[in-house]
Order: sequence, then C-alpha cells, then structure tokens
Amino acid sequence: MSLLEAGAAGTLTAERAEPVRAVVETGAYDGHVGFVATHWHTAAELRDEATAAGFTGTAVFGVEGPSWPALDEAGLPEFPHRVEAAVRAARLVEQDPLLLHASAHLLAFARRPA
Repeated sequence: MSLLEAGAAGTLTAERAEPVRAVVETGAYDGHVGFVATHWHTAAELRDEATAAGFTGTAVFGVEGPSWPALDEAGLPEFPHRVEAAVRAARLVEQDPLLLHASAHLLAFARRPA
C-alpha cells in the first residue's frame, strides 16, 4: 500500500504504519495489502538499470504526479471535474527530483545505441 494512498484514504492506521514505512525505506513490498510481492524502484534505481542494460540518455518521469491520491479518493463522479488539474500538476513536476516519487508509477525513456 502506498503511503500517499493510505494517507489520502484515511487508512494509514497505527498497524499499517510500520509495513508502509518499510516499503518506503526499502522498496520491498511483501503483498500485505492486496497486491503481489514486488520491488518499487526509485528513479535512480530505474535509471541505473536502464544504463546497465546498455541504454543511453535515460530520462525518468513520474506518471501520475502528486495529485493521484486525491483524484482516486474523490471518486468517479468527481473525475471529470478534477482530472485536467491533476494532469497539469503531473506534467509540471514529472521530472522534478523532489516530487518525482509522488507518482505511483515511474516511466523510463532511453535510447538503444545503434
């Protein structure tokens, strides 16, 4: 479970705080709240993996931006009224190193050498 998601939904209980903190610190998610066990990359890890695979000019983008938890929490009836502002916010900070990790997903763009 995402820290931002749990905070926006009001579900970051005392019991959930420690598992969420562990995910934030390590990137290792054990599947404790309805998702498969996985590793959540930092932007630096994703960039390093692309470079190690031989790609060049890697750029990492935040996909959803910082407004996604509020957009999710508002629900489908509010979506049409809020989505434009949420997308605008995402684009403003999609490569900002201080806000990049506010997105739930990261996207790496790189080139394969000729």
